[in-house]
Amino acid sequence: MATGRTKMKGFLKVRIVFLGLICLSLMLSQKVFAVPGISTGDLVKSSEVIIAGKVEKASCHWTKGTVVTRATVKVNEVLAGSIDKKDIIVEYEGGKVGDLELKLSDAVSLTKGEEIILFLKTGQSKLDGQVFVIEGAAQGKYTIKNGIASKNGFKCETNMDVVDSNMPVKELVAKIKTNQ
Repeated sequence: MATGRTKMKGFLKVRIVFLGLICLSLMLSQKVFAVPGISTGDLVKSSEVIIAGKVEKASCHWTKGTVVTRATVKVNEVLAGSIDKKDIIVEYEGGKVGDLELKLSDAVSLTKGEEIILFLKTGQSKLDGQVFVIEGAAQGKYTIKNGIASKNGFKCETNMDVVDSNMPVKELVAKIKTNQ
């Protein structure tokens, strides 16, 4: 009888350790990796164009072993640089195709209907042709709500004090124009 209890205790210990490992791996998979903060001035200097606009549509595609999201953004105002298009294509890695979802730390995401300010560079599409890519990943996108520009989707390990977030849009636009 003692042997049966000993086996049961051993089995329970193995189950507890196994469940603990599962919980630990789930917690680690949810970790947001920290990145260095990028100032508005540095984003302005490294961007080719900065726009204020609205996301018209976003669609995810499986290509070349990865998931890519392609968004159409209606340009309401060019804040720095120059482009003559009213609609631009912005592409970034990540998204969901069927049951397959790719999430990257410090990755940006664009959602239909969002009012945004984007810091952009031209780049080669993973699907076809030239597109815009967001400079500084998640730090290169501001979401506009009620006249306030805010950033999210990243955690800074250093230089958090240089990151402008949750500020009036007019202040952000003035800072962009000052740093051109």
